[in-house]
Amino acid sequence: MRTILAGLRTLRDAPLALAPLTAESLLAGVLVLAGAFPGDGAAAASAAVFPLDVFFDVKQALAHGRGWPWFVAATSFSVVVRGGVLATTLWLSDGRKAPFAVVWVRCLRLSALAVLALLPSAALLFLGVAIRYAPFVWIGAAAGFAPSVYLARRAATLDTGPGAPPGKGVPEIGTYLGYAFVVTALAAAMSVLGGSGRWAAAALLACSGPVHALYLLGWRNHVEEETYPAGGAIAVTVTVLGLVAFTGATVFDRYIRETPPVGRAGSPGTLALLGGADSTSETGALTGIDPRDFGFDRGDTVMLSYAGRGRSYSPEDTHAELDAIAEIVGEQIDALDGRVFLLGHSQAAGIVDRLAASGVVPEAVAVISPPPARRPPVGVPPPGERGPGKPGGDAARVLSRLFDAVRLGSFDVDAPAAPVHLDRVRSPDVPVRRLAVWALGDSVWLQGDWRRAGEINVVAISDHVGATNDARAVTAARRFFAGLPVQSDRASWRGALAAALRYAFEPWRPG
Repeated sequence: MRTILAGLRTLRDAPLALAPLTAESLLAGVLVLAGAFPGDGAAAASAAVFPLDVFFDVKQALAHGRGWPWFVAATSFSVVVRGGVLATTLWLSDGRKAPFAVVWVRCLRLSALAVLALLPSAALLFLGVAIRYAPFVWIGAAAGFAPSVYLARRAATLDTGPGAPPGKGVPEIGTYLGYAFVVTALAAAMSVLGGSGRWAAAALLACSGPVHALYLLGWRNHVEEETYPAGGAIAVTVTVLGLVAFTGATVFDRYIRETPPVGRAGSPGTLALLGGADSTSETGALTGIDPRDFGFDRGDTVMLSYAGRGRSYSPEDTHAELDAIAEIVGEQIDALDGRVFLLGHSQAAGIVDRLAASGVVPEAVAVISPPPARRPPVGVPPPGERGPGKPGGDAARVLSRLFDAVRLGSFDVDAPAAPVHLDRVRSPDVPVRRLAVWALGDSVWLQGDWRRAGEINVVAISDHVGATNDARAVTAARRFFAGLPVQSDRASWRGALAAALRYAFEPWRPG
């Protein structure tokens, strides 16, 4: 609030300073209507204060550029336009103390620095969305925060005349985080309104310019007067407590909590385990579980292989085309006697889609940490080919090699099973009892119709891997396999929490 009031004080003497960002937001609304910008919250930062506006351009250029010349041209145009908006706003607010060309050149240099500083964060966010691995989205957001604060402070203290303003350290971390929350709220509102058509989201974005301008002008006013906004306590508290609570719950479930011993319950059939991408016959999220926790004897549990019945499999086997994998898995399920219950992790959900479409239907299916039913909003052309997403794909390949070098996994975006290459599989006419346990840490990329029709959906307050050892996940799956009712989280505080996290990351993911 102090920042807004400081911005209003600046407007008393320089009302024209509101014009550049207002015009930018109006143009962004027109581009949303025209389809050039996303029609949802992913476009919320397109009219935001520097450097968030530059970050929007970089992430979208990575995701939709048809090649590196296109990426360079798009980001160069961004440097000119965004630098011009920043220069005009500061020049008008300070009484035009220096020639505009001088101020613009200084802002151009700062905008070019923003492109370079924010590129790693945008690339990590692209990789996380493209391969449906939420930890990269979390890391990318964290990696972009510190450079964004630094760049915002450089903008607030830019010399527009007889020397830079005397104040320093504005915006403060808390106030800048509070502004990011404002952009997040705008994104959430745009996503909700997007269901009514592009026009509603475009109208809201077009009207957001004055709010953004007041933040920039407020920070500038505090720098000139050597005061501090001293706000953002709520934003910092919510963020810190949320991260601490989530990390604590995840660590407790994965490494500290001991599942109460379960005696022999009389297995209702055979429990078939199907690991996710990059698992092996001996490693993966499901290899450490105790089947008795799910109501099955160890002797009535089998591990399905990506390589074929009775054969050990490697991470490379999990990268094959999912139709071929589904055929291999289906043959193993058909060979099992009696009732078959399938417990899968992550990628297993896509294989189950194909099993159901081919008529191979287990008695019941529970998948922990599944990916959404629809493909990501970004694509990656094959290596050496031009097409939308080539810059992001090339950056993702570089990151993949770096992760492989430090033994964090390859996360191969070119694998046939990679989410960017998958089409949605629809099998509404095939009856199959399904339970989906969504990890809260994965909810940052859940969009739209991420729930499959006919599923029971519950949310575990955990991360992608740790969800297999989460008390709620285990209890829900055990009850589900036993034929007992399981309460869905479609309308619960857990479901609301997942939606809130998804909205929080909406402006920063490529769309």
